[in-house]
Amino acid sequence: MDVRTARSPRLGGLADAVPHLVWVATPDGIVREYSRRIEAYAGADDPGGEGWRWEAMVHPDDLEAATAVWSDALASASEYEHEHRLRMADGQYRWHLSRGIAMPAPDGGGILWYGTATDIHDVREAEESLRRTQSALALAMRGGKIGWWQRDLQTEEVTWSPELEELFGLPAGAFAGDRDRFLEFVHPDDRADVTAAVAGAISSGGDYVIEFRFQHSDGSWRWMEGRGRATYEDGVPAKLYGIGMDISDRRATDEAIRAREERLRLAAEVGGFGLYDLDLESGAVYWSPELRRMVEWDADAPLPARGTPVHPDDRETTLALLAASQSPLGDGIFNHEHRILRADGSIRWVAVHGQTFFSLPEPGVGRRPLRSVGVVLDITERKQAAELRDVFVGMLSHELRTPVTAIYGGSQVLRRENVDEATRQEIIVDIIGESERLERLVENLLVLARAERSAVVGGKDPVLIRPILSRVVAEKRRRWPGSVLEIEVEPGLPPVIGDEGSVELVLRNLISNALKYGPARGTVTISAAREGREVAVRVSDEGDGIDVADAGRLFDLFYRTDDARRHAQGAGIGLFVVRALVESVGGHVWAKNGPGGGAEFGFVLPIFAEADDGPTSD
Repeated sequence: MDVRTARSPRLGGLADAVPHLVWVATPDGIVREYSRRIEAYAGADDPGGEGWRWEAMVHPDDLEAATAVWSDALASASEYEHEHRLRMADGQYRWHLSRGIAMPAPDGGGILWYGTATDIHDVREAEESLRRTQSALALAMRGGKIGWWQRDLQTEEVTWSPELEELFGLPAGAFAGDRDRFLEFVHPDDRADVTAAVAGAISSGGDYVIEFRFQHSDGSWRWMEGRGRATYEDGVPAKLYGIGMDISDRRATDEAIRAREERLRLAAEVGGFGLYDLDLESGAVYWSPELRRMVEWDADAPLPARGTPVHPDDRETTLALLAASQSPLGDGIFNHEHRILRADGSIRWVAVHGQTFFSLPEPGVGRRPLRSVGVVLDITERKQAAELRDVFVGMLSHELRTPVTAIYGGSQVLRRENVDEATRQEIIVDIIGESERLERLVENLLVLARAERSAVVGGKDPVLIRPILSRVVAEKRRRWPGSVLEIEVEPGLPPVIGDEGSVELVLRNLISNALKYGPARGTVTISAAREGREVAVRVSDEGDGIDVADAGRLFDLFYRTDDARRHAQGAGIGLFVVRALVESVGGHVWAKNGPGGGAEFGFVLPIFAEADDGPTSD
């Protein structure tokens, strides 16, 4: 008999209608009756018409356990229930839940077992998938230091996941509290913010995100990011679900980054260098505030895609070197000095030290440039100083050669026997004048050398200006017989602080400048008068005066105006020496146009007081 087409009339159509395999078996496991769903299974063969054993359908790996449960049910006359796999007609095994109960046979012929086999394969697969997902989620949450929670908004009961309890240092299941119990873990300074964020999310129906401090079970304070959202029933908030993420490491990292960035910002500000960062894939450009100020680029203006605005004359070389630094076959280093053209049209020199980072560590055709970062330093002053120094060396060579040549040439003439007395005296005067010129030049160079070592130290002795001024003026009158030098010294002028040699050199330099740059037969006026606790000395000429824009730089080393270069030779160190010597004893210098025309150069020195070790003060 083919069991796939036979069934007991006692089971009837109702058994065929239910979504289960319905069966009737004897205690020895022989299936006597069954529903039509038997057609979906394999192994239910009954060639002799006496029924078949259910064990023939069970997966071999499940048979031992299924048999043991069946035996226990028979022995105890209790309900039989077991999950195992049954072989289907297509040869596949599917999970089933088999249940059975023992009842007397209708004909009084002993005990029969009535039962069902329910296909739960899809449920088992879903449960297994859910278990895998939950296991992976739990692992991910532990790895990410995340835990979940839920809060019943009607009862205020709060439930924590084991992962969240672990973040707080609590054993699994240890937290059993409500909202107030949770707030006890929150730092007192953060409780109001957390409460407000949650209340806002409940009332608005949106999410909330907040960072706050919480206390770990070990007593330490840590940082957490909380996120949550409410669910509603009939428009009434019912449940609140959320997660907590331990962000202590991230906060510490962010703080360390901020500290490093602040140190770098301070270093850039103090060191005067700018920073740049070019994303070579996205094209994004970053300039530090110091670099923007250096280039005079407005803070809100978009940045140029190819870096700083390079001077047209330097652009080709600069871009070639930049491209070489980004070549996949290169070392990524970019070190170059070039000019930039600022927004106001002015030109500055910069030194750029950069590094390109690639997708691969070793050079090769497959390597991609990713980022280019570096520092930019304004070296304009250094460049100008180097250029001025080169000019100065040339001028100094001329300044030294001129008096030496004159002295040497005059000496050779004086050796001749046929030189008349008038010529001899003229040559002697020239030799003396050139010797004095050479002496002043050497004195200026000595002061310059000390200034460059920051070793200019003024004297502390009382110095009378009148006799020094008279001596210098007498000498200049002999040297410049066509010019008029007038002296105006206040009677009873007190001594100043300094030393005679320095004061004399200051006067010589200022008076010489007035004679050189004033009109050929003009008047130079030198005045000295007391002004409060200082003595002011002014040297005025009748020349064209000075350009007001140059007044602040006339005392800079090597600085000479175009007009000064046209009038006379010079090395550009005399006024620098004046300022260095005057400031070394607490005085100061100035340059300005006189009220009646011409230029006025002057200085003040502190009045000497016997009981003082330095400048007098009120």
